[in-house]
Amino acid sequence: MVASDALLADLARATQLCAAEREATAERAVACLHELPWAPPYESDVRELNKASQYGAWVLVHGNNVNHFTALINSHGVPALDCIEKTAAALATAGVPMKGAVEGERGARLRQTATEAVELPATMVGAAGAAQEVQWPYAYFELAQRDTYRGADGDEERYEGFLSTQATNLFEMTRTK
Repeated sequence: MVASDALLADLARATQLCAAEREATAERAVACLHELPWAPPYESDVRELNKASQYGAWVLVHGNNVNHFTALINSHGVPALDCIEKTAAALATAGVPMKGAVEGERGARLRQTATEAVELPATMVGAAGAAQEVQWPYAYFELAQRDTYRGADGDEERYEGFLSTQATNLFEMTRTK
């Protein structure tokens, strides 16, 4: 489902809609995210693109879907999980497949790790020209620890920046194995 002019108009006036109309509009908008805005890609094209751009291949397969979710682990106030190592270890102990390392040194303003991406069936066109389901990495859950530092005014602030070298490695979580 491609977002129609009617859907966009309903989204623009969502605050004026009754509860049932808002819910129906939200469901239509979510449907746009779950359906590819183009025909299913050829598996051979996806695999070739994946060699050059893992994220490009991911977009070709999953369209506008969510690639990952992030949790800020050091602001929830649970002492048993108050750092990224404790949280990652607890998830691994619970059987959640985790990335092997934490990115960012101890003391860095930003440290990150993630679960492994779940694989879901994705519709692709095979060599014979017929649609088929192919297992492909979908989404992962990122853990981020954002520590504090002294700002220019001397006040303590939480780091809200982005470190592209770390994020590059996190996006690797959706690389095919």
